[in-house]
Amino acid sequence: MNRRPLGFITYMLLAVLAGFALSTPSAAKAAPLVTTDWLEKNLGAQDLVILDVRTESNYGVGHIPGSVNLPYEQWEPKNEDKECHLMATAEVLTGYLQNLGVNASSHVVIYDHGNTTSDATKGTAALWIMDTMGHKNVSYLNGGFTKWTFEGRIIDNKKPTPAPGNFVAKLNADKVATLDEVTSSLKNKTAIFLDVRNIDQHFGFSKRGDVERFGHIPGSLAWPADFMTHAGINRAPAYVLSENDLAAMAKGVGLPSNKSRNIIVYCNSSQFAGLGFFVLQEVLGYKNVSVFDGSMLEYAADEKLPMANYSWGFVTK
Repeated sequence: MNRRPLGFITYMLLAVLAGFALSTPSAAKAAPLVTTDWLEKNLGAQDLVILDVRTESNYGVGHIPGSVNLPYEQWEPKNEDKECHLMATAEVLTGYLQNLGVNASSHVVIYDHGNTTSDATKGTAALWIMDTMGHKNVSYLNGGFTKWTFEGRIIDNKKPTPAPGNFVAKLNADKVATLDEVTSSLKNKTAIFLDVRNIDQHFGFSKRGDVERFGHIPGSLAWPADFMTHAGINRAPAYVLSENDLAAMAKGVGLPSNKSRNIIVYCNSSQFAGLGFFVLQEVLGYKNVSVFDGSMLEYAADEKLPMANYSWGFVTK
């Protein structure tokens, strides 16, 4: 009777185990922008956390299987002292995310309702906040819940009970701009300001009711968040435009080709600026992008700060 040496048996066993590991779905190599096809294929991936930022009631009616819920309002609560919306503290977000089973090693996929541009800004703003808080393996589901359901994919209303996670949020100040940093950058001309509100608000023709003054931060470039997605075009879900289209728009609005320039994105409350951050950093590859957290709600409330009206920003070389 022929006997194979123990080393050969061990080698074959390791090969089988390696093959099994390779066949197990893994979310680790996913891009910052993932498709519904990709997510459906990876629903069972190890250490994948699917995070729904819709309202608790919408989540309760139906959601992507296995997803957990943290409504967007809890990411950017209203700061009563400053009367603007500011991201939750690292301590608060640590508690939220650990309760939802987020580990330091998790791949987190965030999705929103995906019907309007406003929906898309909630998911991408949550991604900006997670990036700011030090979690680097985060993706955004292109088209969100609307695209998922339009395609007839399975939903359920079961609420998972994940084991507590170990992720500890730690603020990266480079990703978020304070009012002091904005005023310093404006004075010293060390940053490019990008306004992603609608054109009427940028130009000073209209404003949101709770914003104190008309206009924009002087010298700001204008690129409305509405132009960054297909929301509403031929009833399309709010999926992010192609890299080629976005790159052409970035050039057209005057953003520099130098991807290392300091860019501060703002809107009214920082929600829409989250989409601008995502497009610039994750799609177009800009390396030094931050969001003005208080945005125009905070800036326009200070009467001493300059505002520009009836003007456009200059093309940046």
